[in-house]
Amino acid sequence: MTLSAVAVAITVAWAAYPHAQAQEEKVNRDARVLADYQKRVEGYLALQRQALKDVPKLEQTDDPAKIQAARDARAAAVRKARAGAAQGDIFTAEVRPLFRRILSPETKGAVGEDTKRTIKEDAPARISFKVNASYPEDQPLPTVPPNVLASLPRLPEGLEYRIVRRHLILRDAEANLIVDILPNVMPQ
Repeated sequence: MTLSAVAVAITVAWAAYPHAQAQEEKVNRDARVLADYQKRVEGYLALQRQALKDVPKLEQTDDPAKIQAARDARAAAVRKARAGAAQGDIFTAEVRPLFRRILSPETKGAVGEDTKRTIKEDAPARISFKVNASYPEDQPLPTVPPNVLASLPRLPEGLEYRIVRRHLILRDAEANLIVDILPNVMPQ
């Protein structure tokens, strides 16, 4: 049998399995959503680099005032460059159901109970979040359980996920800036 005959046989066999085609479409859709998400994250980083090119770098110091001033300068420069930023710029409507599906197994069973307990224990007091605003300095910065972090797409250095109650936050760690918010993504 020639290579082209094998290809035709596979194509015919594949056409006979609509379930397999539907599964492939779902996988391809998920891959497209994740690729778009990664592209948006990279876009944020490109904008951030451009915004910070004129911001002086912080020299090594133990002075909290100088550290805070440098962080504030970074946040102001990025905030100005993203003046029109809105919720959903990075965490698009397509990302929410995908992330919910990815995170759902992490909240099931014994591991899930530990995950939910960790998220609840680390949750700051009732606070509101706004895209392009600073994460409140007077509130604890919750950790993300390792199993949840391992399930999510990796982020480049300087960006991090944080979970506050059921909400996923994308945070610029160096500027203490809320880049985007994905509300109600964590299953209860």
